[in-house]
Amino acid sequence: MTDQQGQISKLQSQLASGVKNVTPSTDVKATTTSLKLNDVISKQDDYLSNLKNLDVGYIEEETAMSGMVEMIRKMQDIAIQAPSGTYSNNERAIFATEVEGYLNDIRGLANTRDQNGHFLFSGSTVTTMPFTKNGAGDTVYNGNQTEIKLEIDQGYKLPLNISGDKLAGVITKADGTGNKVDMFAVMTDFVTALETNNITNIQRAATELDEVAKNLAKNLTDNGLRQRVVEERQIIAEDKKLVYEGLLSGSRDVDYATSITELSSHMLALEAAQSTFAKVSQLTLFSYIR
Repeated sequence: MTDQQGQISKLQSQLASGVKNVTPSTDVKATTTSLKLNDVISKQDDYLSNLKNLDVGYIEEETAMSGMVEMIRKMQDIAIQAPSGTYSNNERAIFATEVEGYLNDIRGLANTRDQNGHFLFSGSTVTTMPFTKNGAGDTVYNGNQTEIKLEIDQGYKLPLNISGDKLAGVITKADGTGNKVDMFAVMTDFVTALETNNITNIQRAATELDEVAKNLAKNLTDNGLRQRVVEERQIIAEDKKLVYEGLLSGSRDVDYATSITELSSHMLALEAAQSTFAKVSQLTLFSYIR
């Protein structure tokens, strides 16, 4: 009868809390399983948080590069129009001012910081402003070529960013020399060509700007692929978490229908035991009186 009362007390506690293993002593195996699953779910939450932060950085990177692409397109339009004889020297000087404005804006975008205040395009030297203008008016890169990588799966790593070196690209000069420059040098030379009314160099700038646009498009494609990988990993991680939560629920939560049926069974057994005990007690007392 004492065992029945213990079982009834256990079931009543479980029904009240909605949890099977009210205390570790109630069901050691279930408690251990729950603890392990809670740990796995916690790690899955951390993993999902890392993926989310990674995706935020990629979106910031994409936004910055998309802005650069838009301004490069405007420069390309000017490079096509400016050589025309319909434009005067003064009008080309106005174009030069406009292009220089785009150049400064692109440098500003190349110095974009992420949500943590780190520079997106400085490689691993995230606290160093990647692009600055020197005394000669040239844009110089102060970062490195190292791309920080994050392991998002066993043996699989994704770069957190692209380096400023990769962003600026390697552009072959269209003057036949074969010299290699970056996009900032191309834009600076374009400004100079407009200011000096050098039609040949303006036309060369158009060719070089095409290469700049191709490099940015390549970087944007790479960014899009990284975003896709993160998105797929997020879906997989969310699905895993749901499975783990289902297992946790199965090991921890009470099946009310089963528990109520079991409780009723124990109650009936207890009542029967109590009734039998009462009858036996009465018989014993009667015999004693007699």
